[in-house]
Amino acid sequence: MIKPLRNRHRLVWMAWALLLPLGIAFAWLAIPDQPAIRLLQNQPTTLLPVIVQSASSPDYSVNIRSDNQRSEWQLEWKNKKVLKVPSAVIYLANDTTDSFRPEGSRLIGRIEAQGTYMFAVNPDSSINKPLNLVLYDFIHNKRIETIQLK
Repeated sequence: MIKPLRNRHRLVWMAWALLLPLGIAFAWLAIPDQPAIRLLQNQPTTLLPVIVQSASSPDYSVNIRSDNQRSEWQLEWKNKKVLKVPSAVIYLANDTTDSFRPEGSRLIGRIEAQGTYMFAVNPDSSINKPLNLVLYDFIHNKRIETIQLK
């Protein structure tokens, strides 16, 4: 390598030594702020005071709650363990026959991991009789469990 080429080579490498860190710093400053993490679950609501019906098992507990005037209703679902089925939804079923069909039932909501879920419900005038809830896997189209509240 001749002397003028060595000088140019040294100048190019010194320029890279200065410009590369500056480019990295400007690129880092140009990254927009990340939006705040937003949970898909609704904000927790206050529990209504009166438990009208309830059911429990080793995996979950379910309560139908109401206010003192019986004007608002709420379903409280507590998962004690993580569900084995990640695609579970709760339906309010009209009957307890073995051939459950989601089309003839009312969708309450979806439950996922361990925790407490609350859903506003508007049951029929038949709240005095026990309600039937169906835990349903909508991906595999099969009933996981039927829960009868007492």
